Amino acid sequence: MTVVPAGIYQPVSLDRSGLANKAYEAYGVKYPGIYQGYNDQQKARTLEDFSYHLKYLEETLAIDDPAIFIDYAKWAHVLLCSLGLPKDCLSSSLEVLRELLSTELPPALGKKADATIRETMRVLSSAPTTIPSYIRDDQPLAQAAHEYLDALLLHADRTKARDLVMGLVKRGVPVRDVYMDVFQPVLYETGRLWQLQKISVGQEHYVTASTQQVLALFYLQFIAGNKNLAKKGRTLVAASVSGELHEVGIRMVADFFEMDGWDTYYIGANSPSSSIIRMMKEREATVVAISSTMSFHVPEVYSLIRAIRESPDTRDTIIIIGGYPFNVVLDLWKKVGADGYAGRADEAVTLVNNLVTQKNM
Repeated sequence: MTVVPAGIYQPVSLDRSGLANKAYEAYGVKYPGIYQGYNDQQKARTLEDFSYHLKYLEETLAIDDPAIFIDYAKWAHVLLCSLGLPKDCLSSSLEVLRELLSTELPPALGKKADATIRETMRVLSSAPTTIPSYIRDDQPLAQAAHEYLDALLLHADRTKARDLVMGLVKRGVPVRDVYMDVFQPVLYETGRLWQLQKISVGQEHYVTASTQQVLALFYLQFIAGNKNLAKKGRTLVAASVSGELHEVGIRMVADFFEMDGWDTYYIGANSPSSSIIRMMKEREATVVAISSTMSFHVPEVYSLIRAIRESPDTRDTIIIIGGYPFNVVLDLWKKVGADGYAGRADEAVTLVNNLVTQKNM
């Protein structure tokens, strides 16, 4: 097997704290009328916003692609508009940051940062202030998805939500379809509703936690110990990288592999690299699936892949990755040195089976 080099990704580490404070001070000078009207909470939020800008800018500079930062800005634009803030509030803070970085960063890096922020501001000038629902009427099981979400959001009734999806499977709907056409769009929609400030963060967490409970029940009743599954004698280790708290997506990936006859070892969220590699060695993993939802955790993905490649016991293991930043920048998986990327659980199974076949030829 040809090992993909992990040297294309170039980590960038900015002095986020120092630069955020300087940007905050510059903002007060450039927009004194706005700044003087801020209360303590608004001032703290502005400082935090600059820190987040810099987090995402680091990743854009590391991959030399503005898509990560532009996507983050479009997301933040919707959120800030939903909070009732002026449409140009984000652009004004980005302009302050651009001017600051032109003098604070080394020339080559400063030039890239300037170009990225300019392009982002251009996109924001016509960016929408809302986003459409992730549950569309033309989707399979759309009605069930609406009912499942309503059970959790409107009624806070986990039992009703659980019984709804359990009933689908008992009536013959494939488990895979429930995962892809109910759970996935519901979770995306829940995130959208929070972004639009239509639900609280507590409600968003409730939907996620409830769905995790239902997934565990699905695994026990419909997947684990299913005697109709023909075992392939292949092993998958699946985990979210260190610092990454989102885990539903990678858990669904592990379940899809289990349903395909693989032996799976799902480690969970926030998994240290050493623990992932140790599990790969102990289980003699055929494949490791790595997930990162937040773009600022891509450095952990890169570091983990380097560590896997450098270990004699794991360097030939097939590595696939997924998560939001890899959906935004479609060749990012190559830059961090993985063997492949999948945007959906079913696509991950197809991809890996093909990679295993190619490796064994």
